[in-house]
Formats: sequence, C-alpha cells, structure tokens
Amino acid sequence: MSDVIKANIEVHTKLAEVYNSDEPHFRPENKAKVSRRLGEMKARVKGEKLLDLGCGTGFVIDLARAHFASITGVDITPAMLARVNITGHDIELHNCQVEALPFEDETFFAASAYSFLDHLEDQKAMLTEALRVLKPGGELYIDLVPNRFYWKALKEEEHFEETEVSSFVQRERTMVTENDKTVEKEYGINADVFRKAEPAKEADGVDPYSFRALAIDAGFAECEINFDWFLGNAKVLHQQSADDADVVNRYLQECLPVSKSMYKYVWFVLKKAN
Repeated sequence: MSDVIKANIEVHTKLAEVYNSDEPHFRPENKAKVSRRLGEMKARVKGEKLLDLGCGTGFVIDLARAHFASITGVDITPAMLARVNITGHDIELHNCQVEALPFEDETFFAASAYSFLDHLEDQKAMLTEALRVLKPGGELYIDLVPNRFYWKALKEEEHFEETEVSSFVQRERTMVTENDKTVEKEYGINADVFRKAEPAKEADGVDPYSFRALAIDAGFAECEINFDWFLGNAKVLHQQSADDADVVNRYLQECLPVSKSMYKYVWFVLKKAN
C-alpha cells in the first residue's frame, strides 16, 4: 500500500463523522447541480448500472438513486463506507483500490468520480480500469477537480504584493495556500499527512488539457472539459441571487479560454468508443 493511500485512509477515517455536515458540496444547490449532471449522463448511456469511484460516504450514490437502478461504490476507507446508506435501493459497496477493480470487463454503463481525482497518485491507472469495466459507449463523469490555472493564479505572490484585495479573494487564496493548516487546527489531522493525501493539489491542481490527453492516451474516445465555480461564486449566489450568479457564469463561459483561471474547479465527461 502506497504512502498516498495510507494518508487518504488516515485523513478520511478522521473526517468520516463530520464529512456530510462540513463538506460544502453537500449544500442543496450543489446537490441539485450534480444530480442534473448524473441524470444527463443516464439519458445518454441508456443503461441502469453505475459505478461510483471513491464513493466516500455516498454523496453521489444518494443522488444517483433517482437515475440508476443499480449502483456500485468503491472506496479504500472503511470508515467512510460504513456511513453509506444502502437501504431501499440496489447498492453494493467494495473496499478496494480503483487501480485494481474487482469487476469483469464491460460491467457498467456509466461511472463517476466526484471530489476524488486530486487524491490519486496514478490517474492513468484509474482511467485504464474505468475504461475496462465500462461497456462500449459508456461514460465516466469526473467532477470537483482543482483547476491548475486557478490554483496557480492564487498562489502567484506578485499578484498580491502591491494590490489590496477583497476579503473573499483573500479567503480563497488562504484556502488554496493554507488549507492544510486549517484542517490540522480544526480536525487534528497532521498537515503533512493531509497534503500527502491530495497529490494533485500539491502539484497546484490538475491541468485540464493535460488530463484530456491522458484520458485519450488511456483509450477513451472523447474527453469533454468543463469549467465550474468562478471566483466569488458563493458571494454572488448567497449575497445576491442564483440568477445573478448564472449571469456572471454565462459571461465568463463566453470568455473561455481567456477566463479559465477564474474557475476553481473543472469537470469532465469521458466517453468510451462504441
């Protein structure tokens, strides 16, 4: 077992009890967004079996109930798996590594990986295994991936040397540069261990274009890149309105790729050839 996997088990064992209450992606507006994306994938693949990679406490599993008849979750942390609600639906859980999935070839119509890619030491190994267990025409939906363009922009010291920045920009910068210290203070998780559990963030996030090339090299026929959650999104959403946030987002989307460093996250849809 690698040091990265050991670190992830240690970190997520300690976070298991508070994960559902403390992680912002459990907020209603985000759950609605992810549920919509799962539903859109289900409509495209026209199959009932979903594999959720790095399922944690069941964030995606709970949302996928409305879309898929059969859901399989895999995770390396028993404490997280113990909190997945498996009642009232066809749900199966496996405590295993995504780099060596215990499933036959072409088992699933769709797969998901939410808030997970940044915890992987070997992204290509995950992609290869996901491709293997997907049926022809199947899709892999990957979301909440730290966008390298955003991470590097907020870490760039010279941007902040002579400019007074707003409180929300400074807060976001602190989250990017000092989140390990915050987690150590709030949850008692050693900062070095926490950093080791997130190798992609240690590398200043994921370059979406390099990841697309990696996915194609692994054998996927397509890899769609989408940028999400602009700098200040929460401020506009909660202090103004969802409509205002949508207006800002539509404008920044029209400005891509110039505006790519304004987005905190990136999400992907990968397709296996028919």
